[in-house]
Amino acid sequence: MPPRAFLLTSLSGRVLAKAAARAQRSVVGIDAFADQDTCGMALKWTRSPLDRNGIFDAAAMLDAADLVCPPAACLGLVYGSGLEAQPALLRELSEGRIVLGNSPEVLETVADPERFSSLLAALDIPHPATRLSRPAEVTGWLSKQAGACGGTHVRLASALPESDAGRYFQRQVAGEEWSFLFLANGRDICSIGFNQPLMTPPQASGRWSYAGATRMDAGPAGVDEAVMQAARALTARLGLVGLNGLDFIVTHSGWVLLELNPRPPATLELWDVPLLPCLFDLHVEACKGRLPARLPHPGSSMAVAVVYAETRLLIPTDFAWPSWCADLPWADSVIEAGDPVCTVRADGPDAATARHQALGRRQEIIQWLDRFASPATGWNDPAVAQSTQMFPA
Repeated sequence: MPPRAFLLTSLSGRVLAKAAARAQRSVVGIDAFADQDTCGMALKWTRSPLDRNGIFDAAAMLDAADLVCPPAACLGLVYGSGLEAQPALLRELSEGRIVLGNSPEVLETVADPERFSSLLAALDIPHPATRLSRPAEVTGWLSKQAGACGGTHVRLASALPESDAGRYFQRQVAGEEWSFLFLANGRDICSIGFNQPLMTPPQASGRWSYAGATRMDAGPAGVDEAVMQAARALTARLGLVGLNGLDFIVTHSGWVLLELNPRPPATLELWDVPLLPCLFDLHVEACKGRLPARLPHPGSSMAVAVVYAETRLLIPTDFAWPSWCADLPWADSVIEAGDPVCTVRADGPDAATARHQALGRRQEIIQWLDRFASPATGWNDPAVAQSTQMFPA
């Protein structure tokens, strides 16, 4: 029998694996990429393919889970992104395993745009107009895939055909984008902190693809308390547990909630840092009903930025990744144009400095990889391979 361990599942599991490693927890995992650094932080890691709709192949995921972490060896199932649209898959994965996260029933509610919009209205939480049918006038409306995550699925309603199964429509809201990370125990919350997402770069395949985020000193003035109260209300009504996130927009007259992420969001890594307890442990404890009284702020800032491929790339065998890179693809991997290559991070005394440095590092990686893809140098030019050692730590 495999060694007893926590089972991690996510579209990209590196953030969860890193949090578990900091907490010195034994883990095995399944995601869609099985990147180099992710595999290095687990006892065993395997890749589960996505189907044509960009969601996990349920049969393959269940087979992989039984292989790497059968129920008798599972200390608990911790899931990240990717199961929002597949509550039935979560229900099957939970057979014989303890789920350390929100229930399939919570996912069903949150993934149903009509039910979730009605819930927000009942709780008096501001949110965009949402409808299942295509509006007669599509200007100013977005189309989203029910239960999807990451932003890649978001489209202008005017850019889609008349009928597109599984999608709903949401009024576009102008303003400043923010997110809020919190712990929940089914009744109340413990605030962790606020973040601001980075603008999606032109290289990304989707206009609203996740591009990274910056850890902020405080929430947006005038609405931060209202956002935290909304998190409390949703927790009490849905019984939310563990790490969760809210995505919202600050408008000229207030704020609007866009999404509830009922699982550990990608911004977890911005806060799982020295001066704070291990957030993986706090997630486990919160799922058991226990919250810390309060958490300190790290005092500085950190930003992460996703690097997207400008053109089709072949990752060089001798490429020396800087220490500030993560989600590292394997050598000889092919990355299609518009797909994520890796993530870069940067620390700074304030949000502006950290963000500026992360964006600079993102551009640096793009430029170096571009040299390998350039017809003038070829994929395996020794001079270029040697020069990759010049990255600063």
